[in-house]
Amino acid sequence: MKKVIWLLVAAALVLSLACKRESSKVSNEMETARKIAKLEQDINGKQDQMNQLLQKYIQEGGKDVGSVVGQTLTPDQKAVLEQKLQKEEGIGYRDLISDILKKQKDVEDLKVQVQDLEKKLPAAVVVKRGDKHLDIAMNYLTKEKGLDPATAKKLALQTNLMDELVPGFKVWNFYDNGVFGTFVTQGDAQISPYRVIQKAKQDLVDAKVEAQGQRDQLAKEKTTLIEQVSELEQKRDQLNQDVAMLQAERADLLKKMEEVQALSEDLKARLNSVFYRIGERQSLVKSGLVQDPWYGQPRIAKFDEANFPQHLDLRTGDTVTFTAQEAGVAKITKIKVAPGTTYKIDQDYSWSIAPDGMTGTVKIINKDKFKAERTMVILVN
Repeated sequence: MKKVIWLLVAAALVLSLACKRESSKVSNEMETARKIAKLEQDINGKQDQMNQLLQKYIQEGGKDVGSVVGQTLTPDQKAVLEQKLQKEEGIGYRDLISDILKKQKDVEDLKVQVQDLEKKLPAAVVVKRGDKHLDIAMNYLTKEKGLDPATAKKLALQTNLMDELVPGFKVWNFYDNGVFGTFVTQGDAQISPYRVIQKAKQDLVDAKVEAQGQRDQLAKEKTTLIEQVSELEQKRDQLNQDVAMLQAERADLLKKMEEVQALSEDLKARLNSVFYRIGERQSLVKSGLVQDPWYGQPRIAKFDEANFPQHLDLRTGDTVTFTAQEAGVAKITKIKVAPGTTYKIDQDYSWSIAPDGMTGTVKIINKDKFKAERTMVILVN
């Protein structure tokens, strides 16, 4: 199973250009790099086994090699164990030391094989802190192979460049007759490319799990907020019987929005908005939406949602600007806001008309009042 996993990872690290042309030279070099990666995997396995034996040796009293540092024996540690092996009489202890030295010998032999294979390839780039795979590939193709930057970048981006390079990794680059290949091996790094990729994948999984947990927590908090909003709406209905219809529409709107998306941004905007209608005064009076006696202040007669098609989010704005055409008049000469008994000119709002009468503006001064009342009608002329 480990071999299958490594081959899959190696396939992911073999970064070759898919094109109509083929290059046996690049293919051979890539195959050699694959062999190096496989040997490095074997080295890691042998070193892990040797370190386990060393830990056991130390636990059983073998203090003469000091602490285990790194993944291989130092020359001094190796010499101590070899002398110990010659003098040791206990079969179990002797076998343990023999196994440690055998694993060390296996590691050294494998490293020699890696060195022999590396000699058959062009020099690799040893990764330093901050190096990027794309930069290494571009530098190779432009400076060593003489390609123009555009062509080099096109070739490089057609490979699956490794995002996370670790200092000590070796990046091998191969190019022949328009075919580009690149391969990453462990080199002198303490971790393999496979482990780096696995860690990156695990980090993504962990981040996803954390995000899901946060999402579930937010969902619970939203449910609580929805319940609190519902309770507040019911209390407001009881305290404001004269606007019962508007409150019922709001409750119905909240219920529908809760069913579609709890406390969505749209709901937040609406809860902080004043809904309004702009129109010519006589037309609005005739429609029954507004009552505007000559001897009193204009007031709203109908509160159904359809009569208030627009809204102003008071969190981000305080001004309603409209044209004469939008108001249904040839020219704007006068502006009033209903209900007049609630909204006071120059105290709660102000209005202005452009010199040519083609544009009118209502500026909200007392946002809290408009937010509480929820509705207004802008009467023109």
